[in-house]
Amino acid sequence: MNKRITKVYIDTKTKKINKMIIGCHISIAGGLPLVFGRAERLGCETFQLFTQNQRQWKSVEYDKKIVASFRHERQESAYRDVPLTSHASYLINLCATDLDKRQRSRMALLDELNRCAVLKIDNLVLHPGSHGGNGEDWGIETIAQSINYVLDQTSAQVRLLLETTAGQGNGIGHRFEHLAEIFKRVKQNKRLGICVDTCHIFAAGYDIRTYKGWEQTLKAMQANFGLERIGVIHLNDSLKPFASRRDRHAAIGRGEIGIESFKILAEEAAFKKIPGILEVPGGDAVYAENIKLLKAF
Repeated sequence: MNKRITKVYIDTKTKKINKMIIGCHISIAGGLPLVFGRAERLGCETFQLFTQNQRQWKSVEYDKKIVASFRHERQESAYRDVPLTSHASYLINLCATDLDKRQRSRMALLDELNRCAVLKIDNLVLHPGSHGGNGEDWGIETIAQSINYVLDQTSAQVRLLLETTAGQGNGIGHRFEHLAEIFKRVKQNKRLGICVDTCHIFAAGYDIRTYKGWEQTLKAMQANFGLERIGVIHLNDSLKPFASRRDRHAAIGRGEIGIESFKILAEEAAFKKIPGILEVPGGDAVYAENIKLLKAF
């Protein structure tokens, strides 16, 4: 591609060529320190992980030996100087209608942030929450209150990234305006950022299949929260059609978004050095294939 979508938003004097850093989600099966070897074998330049079982409330506190081993393995690996990302538990709902579940979600998020800080993981991705029928305004306000509550209790130097969502059910985050409004209501909003999921925004109604579509989508991002807020991009094609509001991932080029969209994205100068993380079905073989494909772009 000869053009860059956000040339009006970046320093045009430098004309630096973009190089997104590409990776995927890596399993922690067998122990946290093993993730680095797995990531290297798949060709990852960065990666995402869970720091514990994402489908249980019980919080894990790692002993000093595991923490030391994880830090050591990172220092000895290719990931010493690149940002790493964790994904928070899917159980967390910062605008749960049930007060007990909401408080449990807040404490789980607090634990996630502190655990990332101990492990020196840079980013924590979080699904904003589902309002359970109480309405978007209530959900946005309650999420902001929950984030304020959590950030007031930790000084963890971990960037909390709110993930764009597909719009299923009562979820918050399928419109960029939702995220912009949360930022306005969070006191320490400099500690927040955005994780853009390509499948989710496509399913939510942002048409990113073409250059023009990407141009309009990035302008909308810039207008609502600023491209500098983007800390991670989840690189997923969509099994479901445009504006379906269904969250179903597909491997790159095997879904409704199409391969051209990811070529445009990989060349976009605004995303230089931002982690691009694959979360596609098919296991390690598909991850390795997609990583190689995206690197070629």
